[in-house]
Amino acid sequence: MRTSTTVRGITVLSPTGALDHNSAAALESAITATGRLPCAVVDFSHVTFTDSTGINALLRANRSLQAAGGWLRLSSLPDHPLRTLEIVGVDQVIDIYPTLEAALRT
Repeated sequence: MRTSTTVRGITVLSPTGALDHNSAAALESAITATGRLPCAVVDFSHVTFTDSTGINALLRANRSLQAAGGWLRLSSLPDHPLRTLEIVGVDQVIDIYPTLEAALRT
């Protein structure tokens, strides 16, 4: 995990490198450990790759936040990770924004 911050009560996570079997569990834990308002944005600007383990972690975290009355958004996806998420339909389940600023707008 590169960084984790809070902006207007929203947890912003900025992982780096690959979102795969080595890093997916840590990201999922960080997403679901949000504060009072169960809302999070994952800034993908430094993610180079994601596999099925990473995708499943995002989907589980999304379900967790929604069950708590919150949401998960993804932002700033480079072409390769974006294409992977679109192919498997994640973009139909989790909102994807072109920039972090857009994802933080409520």
